[in-house]
This record gives sequence, structure tokens and C-alpha cells, in this order.
Amino acid sequence: MKDKLRFFKIPRQKIVEFNFILAGYDGMGIVRTIDRARGIIEVMLSPFYEQEFNQLVKGISEEFGMVEIENPECGKSIEDEA
Repeated sequence: MKDKLRFFKIPRQKIVEFNFILAGYDGMGIVRTIDRARGIIEVMLSPFYEQEFNQLVKGISEEFGMVEIENPECGKSIEDEA
């Protein structure tokens, strides 16, 4: 199965914290900052952990001010490098 890419807008002061939280879930996904100034991140998500990731995002989205967005027209995506 192919990894999934999902994009989020998050306050930039929360990007590092979210990255550390996701890193605690070994193998779930990788966070990459697309546009630091606007707080746009990309998550390369293992399809095996999609349900757990959705629960994680649901649990922290309000506290973090995190919103899922469509693929932004800014910066380079991981897909662009493949």
C-alpha cells in the first residue's frame, strides 16, 4: 500500500510539538513543514495507521488549532520529489 499525503494548517509555534507527538507513534507518519510562515505542514502517513492518526488529529485539533486543508499551492511536496 502507498503512503498517503495529508496537509494541515497549524499555528507555527505548534509545529515542533506536533512533530514530537507524531514521532512518539513509531511508524505512523512523517511531518514536513511546507510553509513555516503560514503554518502549512504535510504528513506522509502510513496507510496501516490511518485510523489511529485520525483519532490523534481529532483529539488534538482543537487544542492545537489544527485544520486539514487541500494540497496547498505553496512549497514543494514530498510527491514533487519522487
